[in-house]
Amino acid sequence: MTFNFSGSLLRFVGYRRQLAYDASTLGNALNALFADYPELRELLMDQDFAFRRTMRLAINSEVIRGDISRPLTPNDSVEIMTAISGG
Repeated sequence: MTFNFSGSLLRFVGYRRQLAYDASTLGNALNALFADYPELRELLMDQDFAFRRTMRLAINSEVIRGDISRPLTPNDSVEIMTAISGG
């Protein structure tokens, strides 16, 4: 599976737009990502390992809310994005 990054998140992954991991679930993929880039864990997740309200994840363009047990295939793409808000 592949994580895709853009915008302000690029600086946390050494300006790499894509990172590939061998993981069977989203949770396993996130743990592998956080092992390589520990500063991302605090940025993306709260103390209960739930996605922060300011972050969004999409698997193959489908925005997900927090099911980290969701299975992944080698061809899956996970986009990590900052949520945009305003008034």
